[in-house]
Amino acid sequence: MPVDFARIRSLGIRRVRLPVTWCLSYDSPYTVRGQDCNGNDTSTVVRPGSSIVEDPFSNDPAFDPAHMGHPPDKWISIPIRVIENVLENAADFGIEVLIDIHAFPGASSAGTFNGVWPHNPRFWSAHREENFRTIVGQLLDWMDSLSYKNPRAFGALHGLTPMNEPAHLKGLFDPKGADVDVPYRAAYDLSGRSVWAAQLTTADVLATLELAVAEFRTRPALMKAGKKLIMNVIETAFNGTFGGSADAGAFAASQTGETDLVAELIGTWWRQATTSEERRLWAVLDIHNYISWHPDVSKFRNVKTIDEYQALLAAMSLPFFSKLRQRLGIPKPELLACSEYSASTDQDTFTSICSGVGPRPPSFPRDRFDWQVLRDRFMLAQHQAAGSASVDMWFWTYHIRKNVNYQGEWSLQHILSPWPRLCRRFEGAGAVRRGWVLVSGSYCCVAHLAAVAFRLLRAWSRAPLRGIWHQTFGLRFAFDSCGAVR
Repeated sequence: MPVDFARIRSLGIRRVRLPVTWCLSYDSPYTVRGQDCNGNDTSTVVRPGSSIVEDPFSNDPAFDPAHMGHPPDKWISIPIRVIENVLENAADFGIEVLIDIHAFPGASSAGTFNGVWPHNPRFWSAHREENFRTIVGQLLDWMDSLSYKNPRAFGALHGLTPMNEPAHLKGLFDPKGADVDVPYRAAYDLSGRSVWAAQLTTADVLATLELAVAEFRTRPALMKAGKKLIMNVIETAFNGTFGGSADAGAFAASQTGETDLVAELIGTWWRQATTSEERRLWAVLDIHNYISWHPDVSKFRNVKTIDEYQALLAAMSLPFFSKLRQRLGIPKPELLACSEYSASTDQDTFTSICSGVGPRPPSFPRDRFDWQVLRDRFMLAQHQAAGSASVDMWFWTYHIRKNVNYQGEWSLQHILSPWPRLCRRFEGAGAVRRGWVLVSGSYCCVAHLAAVAFRLLRAWSRAPLRGIWHQTFGLRFAFDSCGAVR
């Protein structure tokens, strides 16, 4: 962990986003309620320590636990001390951590990250406000207590995202019963019947999220210390998102689905839920942006010049940042964020021209084509546009360890770190340029390694025993001391 933070800090990154599930264990137990397949109320208790916790919601009737002998959905609880260790390590390197609740019991969105995939989301079907208040309130209580129990960890805390992509893909449901021609039918069960999306309104989603604002207001220590509540809302939760043939294929976080009407609805709700002063100090509205699922990304595969490539970026990606404040009705200096974006110009890395594994556009001169240059220009263009609009940016994701196909566009470490850049540049360089590439790249690698070593030594010199303990035993001890999962 300290090595990771040293590398992150040496790359110039000062804030990281830490996704966690709802299943966090504290010093005292708490109860989360649910519902079985027959509509009967159920509950589960999350006790101190790490353990396997049954989801209080039993999901698709095709997976009825009465016929399987056990509930299908389980979670491993994360001792809150583990999160505290992360904050302490981050503090040693001057890094702030945004805690993001990425998955909820029963699942609060459709998609592979929801925790119960491929089952349908059920969080919204019963006890949503009670469970949301319990889960978010417990975490805010703990965050608040750090201000006097562990000031060092508290100093590294940036804030909280109460729910990631709430009701994502609900917009696929057509209230008129029409078939939606998309390759993803998460709004329907195995029998083709409408399920969660048909029973949930966008007003229900926003009303539930608004509870986090009320909870945050009751923690003055968080507000006084400048901690942030970063409220993520996703356009795909709105039925109008998939209303036209032009965006019928856009089925994930994408600018394409962000119609002016949806943005206006989100902005109006946020202005009613918060005050202007709160929006300047701690209430941050967060909208994700990817162009990877834009229906026009196929045009990148046929670009002939860099200028043509940049013109497509200017048409598909950059307007999101330049027009976001106007569409939401959120002027400067009120706070906006984009807590997920990437450097990818296609959801399929094997057809993306910026992935390193995709093809070169056939009409693009071979001697002038460099996928890393195109990728870097996309990154820079997004940051410049976001900077002009004062939109805080968080890249998805920091490190993809094994999947080479995604490292070129989705792994910030592989994008910024000099060693992978050197290897890829060396492979693509001609015989004449390889010497210069090797010399300049090696210098960058040595400089980066020296910066990492310096930050590690600096952190350990402040608290050598604690630093070595966290490096070697910290996270493992946090689990084992509370009763490890066997």
